[in-house]
Order: sequence, then structure tokens, then C-alpha cells
Amino acid sequence: MRANVKPLTHWVIYKKYTVRFQTRGPQRVTGVLKTPAGEIQFQYEPQAMRIQLPDKQIMINEHGWEMDTICKTPSS
Repeated sequence: MRANVKPLTHWVIYKKYTVRFQTRGPQRVTGVLKTPAGEIQFQYEPQAMRIQLPDKQIMINEHGWEMDTICKTPSS
């Protein structure tokens, strides 16, 4: 069974990014996002609809809209 990447695809379109998938499993999807700032590695958890980027974690809904963003900051 393949992961449902439709919410992630909508989010990519809204952000005007492009995506290159590397792995697509039922629990985790990985790949590279091409953004205006350069390429970024990502992980996507389809069941939780959570996008993990190097510096933040983004929760999206079934339509790809951002619901919550948690930024990672270096510890002092």
C-alpha cells in the first residue's frame, strides 16, 4: 500500500515548490523540495500529515493548508 501524498502535493503546489520523491512507503515519504532558496530534504508522515524539514515541522490538513508550524531553534 502506498502513502497518500495528495495533501503534501497540494502544499507543494501552494508553496510553488517542486518535489522529487526518493522513497514512498505507507509510514514515511522522503525526498527533495526545490525552493527559490535551494533544495531542501524533507520527510512526510502521511498518517499524521506532518512535513519534517531541517529547520521546522509543519502540520497540514487534507487540503494541504498549513495548520501549525514548529520551528527548531539552536539551543543556547
